[in-house]
Amino acid sequence: MSSESLSASNALSNGAHAGVAAPAHRTRIGYLDGWRGVALLGVLIDHFFIKRGINLGRLGVELFFVLSGRLMAEILFVRAAPLANFYARRISRIYPALVVLAACVTLVAAAAGLAEPTLGQFLSTVTLTANYVRLWHGGAIALDHAWSLCIEEHMYLLLGLVALAWRRWRFPLVPALAAIAAVFMINGAVETAMGLPYETVYWRSDARGASILVGAIAYLLLHRDVPRVLSGRWTPSMLGLIGFALSFKAVADPVKYSLGAMCLAASLVLMERAPAFALGILEHPLMMRLGIWSYSIYLWQQPFFGLAKGEEIPRWWLLPLAIGMGLASFYAIEQPARRWLNARWHTRRDVVRG
Repeated sequence: MSSESLSASNALSNGAHAGVAAPAHRTRIGYLDGWRGVALLGVLIDHFFIKRGINLGRLGVELFFVLSGRLMAEILFVRAAPLANFYARRISRIYPALVVLAACVTLVAAAAGLAEPTLGQFLSTVTLTANYVRLWHGGAIALDHAWSLCIEEHMYLLLGLVALAWRRWRFPLVPALAAIAAVFMINGAVETAMGLPYETVYWRSDARGASILVGAIAYLLLHRDVPRVLSGRWTPSMLGLIGFALSFKAVADPVKYSLGAMCLAASLVLMERAPAFALGILEHPLMMRLGIWSYSIYLWQQPFFGLAKGEEIPRWWLLPLAIGMGLASFYAIEQPARRWLNARWHTRRDVVRG
């Protein structure tokens, strides 16, 4: 997922009006791709290797979420990208590869005589409603990871509506986002206290969406003016380590997805101030390349993870196949479809890829 050179003269005036400065020019930020690469590695390690004490898959998704929030805050509130352009690029980014994956998995299952994914599960996946539909009709393991995509797209819709209202009425933006995030966090905490299962609570947008909102809030608060207490070179690394520690299984879920998300989001926004060796990890060419490939690999690892759940095949044997299918999807579907759609929709190349 790359960034492109950007011009934001209009967004600069809009952002300054609200106390948010926009950069005059935007270039590719290597550590953001590296952050995606780390997130993907967390999911792959959790799904294909033995895990102890911490669910790296959940942590990986959390890293994706706070990054999405940070990018959306820049696109919608700092650079004030046109909403039509923003949503067109989101569609071209997400849909082609997702639809192909869901169709392939559903057709193969039908040909093999498997009970799932059903047609209904396919439809809930491609309409990005699966994280709610599964509460009543169950999910299919090969498509279960669509819950995270549903949350992202639901939050993009919400943030787009907030951006539309904010551009018109200029209300205090950060307090408004913080209020929505607090409602989501409280909702998750209450339902967890009621004894509802993790998937029932934190696979829903009205609880886990707080992590994306926290990423947006952290960017709006810290991307320009950093408080003295957070200005140290080691602060991003320390916050990242705290967020990692709060991801252990022993930590209550409401803490993971509130305080833990805040630490990870602040770590990401402040990362450009980190020591060279920390940035060097994220900006390693392999880590950045994994980040660029991350969406397609994330899509295709799930069906192979489903095969591995049967324990008939060693999990790690299936990992190369999952990565291979992800790369095929990236080069044959994701990139070509995105370029083709964006060219025909005449979308401007001024949106950081999320």
